Amino acid sequence: MNKGSRFILNTSLAVLRGIYAPMKRRPIRKKTTIISRQSDEPSMDIALLADYLRQNHPDMELKVMCHMLEGRGKLGYVFHMLRQMWNMSNSPVVVLDGYCIAACVLDHRRETEIVQMWHALTAVKKFGYQTVGRVSGRTSEIAEIMRMHRNYDHILCPGSETGKLFCEAFRARQEQLLPLGLPRIDRILNPEKKTVSLREEYGIPADKEVLLYAPTFRRNDSVRPGNLLSVIDPDRFVLVVCLHPLDEDTSAFVQEPDSPLRVIIERRYSTYDWLAECDRIITDYSALGVEAALTGKPVYFYVYDIEEYGEKTGLNIDPRVQIPQATALTGGQLAELLRRPYDREGLQAFRDKYVEIDTNNCTERLGEYIYGMAEEAL
Repeated sequence: MNKGSRFILNTSLAVLRGIYAPMKRRPIRKKTTIISRQSDEPSMDIALLADYLRQNHPDMELKVMCHMLEGRGKLGYVFHMLRQMWNMSNSPVVVLDGYCIAACVLDHRRETEIVQMWHALTAVKKFGYQTVGRVSGRTSEIAEIMRMHRNYDHILCPGSETGKLFCEAFRARQEQLLPLGLPRIDRILNPEKKTVSLREEYGIPADKEVLLYAPTFRRNDSVRPGNLLSVIDPDRFVLVVCLHPLDEDTSAFVQEPDSPLRVIIERRYSTYDWLAECDRIITDYSALGVEAALTGKPVYFYVYDIEEYGEKTGLNIDPRVQIPQATALTGGQLAELLRRPYDREGLQAFRDKYVEIDTNNCTERLGEYIYGMAEEAL
């Protein structure tokens, strides 16, 4: 970053802090503000938490603000940040599910506690301070100026092993960890029942298994699964492909008209909708691998580009080491794994390593913790 850019950025942040100072003089209220820039709509975690708080604690004001930075323009997002600042300034509890500029760069009032509800249950791939200086990360200068992942009082995690990874990524202390997991655990273990199942809606025969393929998002790249489509047994499986919402390139899954394997490229329903109805799951470097393990269904890690991905982004959890009996480097190896009996005990051990908490009523326990903080601040 050159001197001019550095000056403009530091000046802009100083202006924001100056605007925020008088906002903080307003009386604090029994209020929780939830902020996300992961999407323009509440995620599953935010929706479950917000619904619980509204139903069980209507006396507490709740403000949910979900807006992506991408596609809005810098000026539009500045106005949105001012709204974030206005709501944070008199809120004793602020909940995030990712990095939030205003939450991290500003100096908050003493009563305000910030909860980081990260948008993944664990950290298979490196992020935050783990990737500073890497191709996929920020520079150390930007991380310092933008106070990346500062001001967090509590960081949700599902256990000590994941907590260690979060401490590295957020540069956090052990005492900041809050072992409550995420609300999505409730939905994974107790999925919503649909009037018509996805199998019925898509006309999938009862004698075929649904194989869900949900790879992670590759920044500046697309999913290129090699010969995956040609090695899956079409007499046994229907393949459902759920790409990341930001991944629009589906060219790797276009088939010849006479191809025997049925492939469904899903855009209407979420990965979690299919997770409830599929028979087996294929992923790679996504936390979905650990989340899917909660269901007890067979999970496979198809890591055809692990060397390249590891070099660019880095891995906290290498499936070749942690769960080798369910990991494939090529389509042929994956096909062979699909033919073998699945090692469910190995999957349980993998799941227990990264999810150590009580997985019952995660939304309720988090909701009550947040409400308690809001009450104590008054």
